Amino acid sequence: MLSRRPLYRALRIVRVVAPAMLRYRTLEKRDARGRSQPEAWTRNHERLATGLARLGEDLGGVMIKFCQVAGARADVLPAPFLRELGRFHDRVTPRPWSELAPFVEGELARPIAAIFSSIDPEPVAAASLAQVHRARLRDGESVAIKIQYPEAERLYRSDLALVRRIVALASRLFPGFPLREAVLDVAHFIALELDFEREAASTERVRRALAGDPSVVVPRLHAGLSTRRLLVLEFLDGTPIHETARLEAEGFDLRSLADRIADLYRRMLFEDGFFHGDPHPGNLLVLRDGRIGLLDFGLAKELPEGFGEGVARLLGAASRGDRPAALRAAREIGFRIESGDPDAFARLLAIVLGARHDLAELRSAALGSAVDGVPPDIALVFRTLVRLNGLSERLAPGERRIPLRILSPLVAPPPAPGLPLENTHG
Repeated sequence: MLSRRPLYRALRIVRVVAPAMLRYRTLEKRDARGRSQPEAWTRNHERLATGLARLGEDLGGVMIKFCQVAGARADVLPAPFLRELGRFHDRVTPRPWSELAPFVEGELARPIAAIFSSIDPEPVAAASLAQVHRARLRDGESVAIKIQYPEAERLYRSDLALVRRIVALASRLFPGFPLREAVLDVAHFIALELDFEREAASTERVRRALAGDPSVVVPRLHAGLSTRRLLVLEFLDGTPIHETARLEAEGFDLRSLADRIADLYRRMLFEDGFFHGDPHPGNLLVLRDGRIGLLDFGLAKELPEGFGEGVARLLGAASRGDRPAALRAAREIGFRIESGDPDAFARLLAIVLGARHDLAELRSAALGSAVDGVPPDIALVFRTLVRLNGLSERLAPGERRIPLRILSPLVAPPPAPGLPLENTHG
């Protein structure tokens, strides 16, 4: 298939990005001469955003992942990128089962019929790097088969090498290029998600850690049927956490669910030191018996010794409004805040904790904070907290219920005006 050949992909990407970079360079020179053309900037944003969206649709895989990340960067990217690329968060076209079946059989090194009595050809979930099908083992057990796309790892390497070169060039042409760190984060996260052996080990580790908690269930791994590109897991039948109307119709209290999720993540982050790093709504289920089901451990992460306590001090101080203590704690866990504005960094922390904001304020805080160095483990922690903030708004709008409950043991006095957390309840 042409779209899976590295040279073709490279040519397609360069054809979209190179002209846009030249146009941006021309517009910058016009601005420097006092001939600013805002409408020309908007047109170029729209052309590049549309071109990137087409790349995601046509090339799939890693390009979808980059579109998803860029489409979520309201802090640094103009509206056309958010509009065109934001739709990739909930729309990934699945592969036909007939295309994947030979690959699955090759991974199992046995005929499919020797292991499964049936496999639903319609996937229950499809993402940028893999998709999931429901199946039944010969003994009758219902399982989920997570299948990594056969070419995903190979194309990841070639796509990433090209994107890194483009980002390096863009950073030289446009100092302060906003997506450099995002690209590095994507590269790190994709590498984690492609490692199914690591995901299998993480699933078992979290399952053992939570074995004594009757309110949570982690699917059992069928290790003998799993490979580095295929996972077979116990199938959890439940309602995705974001389907709030259905959950209420089934008799579940949404605020109680929010509290239980907050308690679970507080334990993983600040007690166990090993956490589920992808609280996407589709990865959290409510089972019929009320238990919370956790799925997809590709981004599970172990925090270094003492790091969880340091993050707790940072977030606790931030939530109390103690700006000096928050900055001190940030530096203790590896942040370097030298050339930036400490007030902007404080505001950025407040936003991570769920403070109300508009896009302009978020962009101003992100750019103004100008952090000189970010500890490598904090990106996934912050990403997890931001996603939990979004989930909190679904379950208990306006209450910041999940972030406040996560932080409640860390907060001594009520928030003070030192850290700009006013307007948090809108």
